[in-house]
Amino acid sequence: MDQRHLRENRRHGTPEFPLGTYLQVHVDSDTILDNHWHDEAEFLWVMSGQAVFQIGLAIYKLSEGEGMYVPGGEVHGGYSLDFSPCTYKAIVFHMDWLTEARDGISTRFLQPLQRGDAVIPSVFGRKTLWGELVLRHLNDIYRLFESEDSAKELRIKAELYSLFADLISHNQWTRRDPAHAVDTQTMDRLKGVVSYIESNCGQPLTVPKLAAVAGMSVGHFSRVFKSFMRKTPMDYVNHYRILQAAYLLQTAKISVAEAALEVGMDNFSYFSKKFRSIYDCTPTQFRKKFRSL
Repeated sequence: MDQRHLRENRRHGTPEFPLGTYLQVHVDSDTILDNHWHDEAEFLWVMSGQAVFQIGLAIYKLSEGEGMYVPGGEVHGGYSLDFSPCTYKAIVFHMDWLTEARDGISTRFLQPLQRGDAVIPSVFGRKTLWGELVLRHLNDIYRLFESEDSAKELRIKAELYSLFADLISHNQWTRRDPAHAVDTQTMDRLKGVVSYIESNCGQPLTVPKLAAVAGMSVGHFSRVFKSFMRKTPMDYVNHYRILQAAYLLQTAKISVAEAALEVGMDNFSYFSKKFRSIYDCTPTQFRKKFRSL
């Protein structure tokens, strides 16, 4: 993921085979998955250790043998528990791949899930039969993806259909509670704020201005933003600005001062302090490291 943006712009797989698999190993790291969202759906499961994951406002502590499902468009992230190690795998795929047939199966079950009119459990694990089945399918998909099987795309698609079929047959597919629409509307507003930040990070940004973009009062906006993003609005703005500055220092012939001003930070002492807190080096050291490559 390009961490300069909340919306992930990476393509998972190819247009013909829109699925990607990922293995993440984290040791001594606070944030193990930056908050982000993408149009694709995602299954993530913990192989070892434990961590806290977030989908929207919901917080889940996951340990080995447990996982979660993230619908397309949902903001999600992950955080360590006391800096303890955590290894997890993820499968990211576009639901269009499964619903393109537009047959009865798609219109009854998968399209409602894709639209958000229906839901499956956010968390699963070995404690239930259906959770064990989901994990089995996911591990088979991961294994197939890494294999040289000439028919692996077909087998993987069949595994995904079987996974959803097992959830449906075990009564884990349900119509969404209309009350959830409130959370969805709030998330859409926050996505608009984040897009505004990304487009205007070089300009003066204040909490009242961002609250106005969201159409909320300052107090309500600040509470909701921190609940979803796990950062205050200005902490998020400054974090994004530092990531953007780091990108400029890597890719453009630009001085440290110019990079700071470009992203809207004219207090160079504060800029250097925030930069060091993220990259564990000064902006100048960071720039020299990439200039020497």
